Amino acid sequence: MNIPNKLTVARLALTAIFFVVLAADDPGLLYVSLIIFIIAAFTDLVDGWYARKYQMVTDFGRVADPFADKILVCGALVFLLVKKDSPVRDWMVVIIIAREFLVSGMRSLAESKGIPFGATYWGKFKALSQNFAVGFSIFHAASGLTQVRWISVGFLYLATTLTAISGCVYLFRAKRILHIDT
Repeated sequence: MNIPNKLTVARLALTAIFFVVLAADDPGLLYVSLIIFIIAAFTDLVDGWYARKYQMVTDFGRVADPFADKILVCGALVFLLVKKDSPVRDWMVVIIIAREFLVSGMRSLAESKGIPFGATYWGKFKALSQNFAVGFSIFHAASGLTQVRWISVGFLYLATTLTAISGCVYLFRAKRILHIDT
């Protein structure tokens, strides 16, 4: 268990704590959930960078890291859907979750055939925009500020758009490298 993998496991633990705190309707606890989310999202940046820089990429990390990211972001969006005056819309969550299932399935198929199917820049932009969208949506749930709502709406639309684009990029990439006939 190297440092990047420990960070991934820590992110999963933080995610569980984050969901418990996010479920509360107390604004003070929502601010705490925002801090936990920021720390968890930051571990994703650090573990990936560290693993690549020091050649510590492992099979466990290749599976657990994207799983932890998807649970954190998709779970947060589901929790935020039911918050009062939430800017998160059900169709956004469906697009984001569908893309994650699609890419995970394609990645599994490619790697089962020995074909590397790592992240692209589109996937990284998608992840960053999703983290900002979730962060500002939590901030809005805690503060109720109209200005924060509009910022979160902008990031939610950006994240949903980049999610759809990155899903198409991965689909075309999978078609090309897996020789899928349509």
